[in-house]
Amino acid sequence: MSSTGDYKEPSEILKRLFLPPKTPSLAISSDSQWLLHTGEPPLPSIELLSKPEEKLAGLRFDPLFLAPSRLDYCFDLKAQHLSLLDGDEGAVMEDIPLPHDSEGIRYIRFNPNPPEYALQQFGGNDDDNVSSEKSHKWVVHSVPALNEKRPNFVNGCSYQFTSDGKSLLCKVVPEDCPSEPPSEPVIPSPQIQTVQSNARKAPTRTYQDLLKNQHDEDKFTYFVSTELLKIDLTTNPTSCGIIPYRIESSPCGRYLLVEKATDFSYSVPFHRFGKEVWVWDLYNNDSILIVSNPVDDEIPLSFDACSRHKRRFQFHPCFPHTLLYAFALDGGDPSNDPFLDEDKHLSLREPVVLSRCEWRYDDIEFTESGTTILIDEYRWSDRMERKWKLSSNGETSTKTILWERSWEDRYNSPGSPVRRLGKNGKYFLREKKPGQIFLKGAGASSLGDRPFLDTLNLDTGTKERLWRVKPDERDDVYETIAVIMDDNDSILISRESKTTPRNYYMTSLSNPTSKEIAITAFPHPQPDLIGVKKELVQYKRKDGIELTANLYLPPDYDGTPRPTLFWAYPREFKNSKAAGQIKGSKHRFVSASWASPVHWATKGWCIMDDFSLPVIGEGDAHPNDTFIDQIVAGATAAVEYAGTRGVCDPTKCAVGGHSYGSFMTAHLLSHTSLFAAGIGRSGAFNRTLTPMSFQSEDRSIWEAKDTYITMSPLMHVKKYSEQERVGKMLLIHGQVDENSGTHTLQSERYFAALKAFGIESRLCVLPHERHSYRAKESILHMAWEQEEWLKSLE
Repeated sequence: MSSTGDYKEPSEILKRLFLPPKTPSLAISSDSQWLLHTGEPPLPSIELLSKPEEKLAGLRFDPLFLAPSRLDYCFDLKAQHLSLLDGDEGAVMEDIPLPHDSEGIRYIRFNPNPPEYALQQFGGNDDDNVSSEKSHKWVVHSVPALNEKRPNFVNGCSYQFTSDGKSLLCKVVPEDCPSEPPSEPVIPSPQIQTVQSNARKAPTRTYQDLLKNQHDEDKFTYFVSTELLKIDLTTNPTSCGIIPYRIESSPCGRYLLVEKATDFSYSVPFHRFGKEVWVWDLYNNDSILIVSNPVDDEIPLSFDACSRHKRRFQFHPCFPHTLLYAFALDGGDPSNDPFLDEDKHLSLREPVVLSRCEWRYDDIEFTESGTTILIDEYRWSDRMERKWKLSSNGETSTKTILWERSWEDRYNSPGSPVRRLGKNGKYFLREKKPGQIFLKGAGASSLGDRPFLDTLNLDTGTKERLWRVKPDERDDVYETIAVIMDDNDSILISRESKTTPRNYYMTSLSNPTSKEIAITAFPHPQPDLIGVKKELVQYKRKDGIELTANLYLPPDYDGTPRPTLFWAYPREFKNSKAAGQIKGSKHRFVSASWASPVHWATKGWCIMDDFSLPVIGEGDAHPNDTFIDQIVAGATAAVEYAGTRGVCDPTKCAVGGHSYGSFMTAHLLSHTSLFAAGIGRSGAFNRTLTPMSFQSEDRSIWEAKDTYITMSPLMHVKKYSEQERVGKMLLIHGQVDENSGTHTLQSERYFAALKAFGIESRLCVLPHERHSYRAKESILHMAWEQEEWLKSLE
């Protein structure tokens, strides 16, 4: 009933598919003139994943390199000058040489005033991917001032340019930092947490890797404490002090907005620790405390809730040094009535209210003139959003609504404003002309996704369609706009088809018949998938809800029923019409990531991938109160469609999914006899272990006890064992899953329950793997496990 052994590998065709060459990653410069290509490395070995790793305050990082653990380092760098295009030759590719001892690069950051850029270099010896602590080096265009410093990437990129582009801000290890972190105490102390009498309610999700004791606090302080250096690009670096959290440069480049972690917590991760917000003056080294917030562990579970403290501090991009922040008038709890006598007192001048939101504040965007501001707000309870326009003439301001809509309604989405990086390093709304912005969207429709580009006149509300592929033109391709160039006419588009991978082309909005210029020519990374047929199919649930799926047929498909693998991820909706909208496009490139089921089409299987499993709760109804009935109805409709279509042998159906899809798989095997086998990767099976909400459920177990119990597959194992056809269950889980809702214990306990009832099952725990799998050995072994599990249905 148990087995041990070494890592296994699947059949040769699956091995090729799971280890394809990676397409280079692209990054465009701040002025849209340069396109950088970074060569992506192959999958790392399990040896890299087994290197020492610290897990503190919700962060996981390499204690040697002071960087997030398991980072991929790109192995080469190329550039194309997009303003020097040749109609026949395209954009000439230029190799950017790296130092001779470099083994990779990471974290490319462009100067707001190009062509300077900064990147991190990784170097070592030929025998070890992880070498000495000095393997971090700096490569800054023409500025080698940091070569003797050790950067700290524990909480994100170690460097950024100031908004004026004249300096580089770098977080480095302090000069007086001890060479070793605090040692473990010889005799461990008890781990103690307390709740004081009359304390505020403080519900939190089941976060992992939290601080547990004083030693953890000391280690965390050691690893995140950094010295901030300001490097004028023509002079030596100067120290500006110690910071452990976040920095932002003011538009004028003189001031820094600095957030410093203060009070630690054993119940929430780093981003919710207590913090102080400061403004530093880089010219005279003055600083002023703006606000001090305690630990943010009292946010209600509702997705409409937020912090009760001042939050979202940022510099106004249109003024040299004006601060903006948000403050919830209901104390962050949507069940409270708003109060208007909010505490405005900060350590600067008395703040002025820019705008009030009836719903929860979400985002703010600016035109470069500063006379027009767009403000977003949302209401999670019914999935509604609003976008407002705030106009000012310097003396008075007016607020008008641009749209109010359900974000679930993809068919009627107006798109999202396009932004551009200004010369002061801040983002602004891209305007075709003053008062006319660009909107870019997926273009969901009854024909599938057809991306578009519009302009919107902010004064009149008039829209103009600039670009969209017509359904009767190029009807075999899928195109999107990647970048609008600075002339607001040239556009960089991506194009793909079922058999051709995504590549990029330069064309014109004003002259669409002009000759376009090819920018890239990436080859097919998985030629074994050529010949796999893809369809976007539609069918209905028994209650009339429209459903879709991506149907993949094997290259040798002859019209006869085949073993069929169904793969899905349930999604909650408040609107039944939106739940039935078509998603995706039949013209997308047929490829398969490590997590995809599409590989099995090359083994003769038919695949119903991403088949719709909407879970709908309209009005005051909660979607999860009828979760099981709805996913059973959706799965039944998918199997019936595949059977009626003639592609599916109903005796040879398997179902699977990752994370919430794994949870779904367990339920479908427990409540139906549709499937002969199931594959559940990194799932959760006992909702009492996630009592403070999960997925899109924002009620606690004490508010919805019956729902939590009913939605726990663990509670239905007896029913599973009594099905007319008991499908066998393969469970796969990463040993160090960091996701708050899917502790590895979930699969271990569920497997124990399956074993107790004699249900054919297998549990594979992958060493050193997290919620998503990374190591080559792990992914190939996962493929082998799945291949072996499904062989009995072939």
